Amino acid sequence: MLGRLFGTAASRQAKAERKAKQEEEAKSREQMFEAADESVARALECASVRKFGAPVANQLKAAEWDADNASKVYEQLEVAEPLSEQEAATMSKLQTHQAGVKSDPGRFKATWTKDKQELLAKLEMRDAVSRKMADLRATIARSSEHLEFKKQGDAMLREGKASLERNHVAEPRKNIPLMREAYLKSGFVRGEEAVKMLQGPMSIIASTRVQAFWRGVEGRRRAAKIKWTKDKGRLEASSLFLALDADHGGTLSREELSEGLAVVGYSEEEVEQVLGHLDADGDGEITEEEFINGFREALATKKQDVGGGAG
Repeated sequence: MLGRLFGTAASRQAKAERKAKQEEEAKSREQMFEAADESVARALECASVRKFGAPVANQLKAAEWDADNASKVYEQLEVAEPLSEQEAATMSKLQTHQAGVKSDPGRFKATWTKDKQELLAKLEMRDAVSRKMADLRATIARSSEHLEFKKQGDAMLREGKASLERNHVAEPRKNIPLMREAYLKSGFVRGEEAVKMLQGPMSIIASTRVQAFWRGVEGRRRAAKIKWTKDKGRLEASSLFLALDADHGGTLSREELSEGLAVVGYSEEEVEQVLGHLDADGDGEITEEEFINGFREALATKKQDVGGGAG
């Protein structure tokens, strides 16, 4: 009798200990889920941080760290692996069964066992977590792509400034459309301000070169050495044209040419002389081809003058 009493007491104690352990494990899993979910929320927030419309590098790095941490916790909880096709089909069937239990209990409740309920809960949890992580990774990937475009734009800006410090115009001018496109794709709203950081010095350099070409002895000497057959002179003239074309309209107006040349001290009368020489059809607008051909014709004149002087 006493043995049976002791046995019953021991059994109750063991059962209570098992229940306490299960509750502790359930609480621990719940805390791990909460920690992982918080990491996902932080990662989404960091990946969405923008400065002037572009992602922020250190915030994106924090987002990647939180995403990796959440992924590790979900793996420990055995809910990180996406469902296979067969598991997805099983989940769909169980969901249909569950809906049947609600709509027609008498027909479906008897076969809606605890095992099926637990399996459905696990499959739905895995499906939800895998979708959540996929969305997070996609958000981070998009932000990373935008940040990469921002870095490309910044790199071209640095290279452009370095080229302009050496008075090289052609390369920055060629890169401006690419830089503008990179900043646009990155979402950076101050891209045009960055472009103007190159356009201003370019206009000054280009105007200085125009002045040297028309008035300077050194400019005439260099012009005489340009090898048009190698298209060097055409590239130089095209670079100057694009640098002076402030509104990117494809033509140089009297205002644009005047503004560019005024920077280096041309008078209004001198601007009119230059405009008259380059404006082949007299419409007050100089196309790129007119600008280049004007340089070519002026170069030919300079070479003839050099030849005549030698004779």
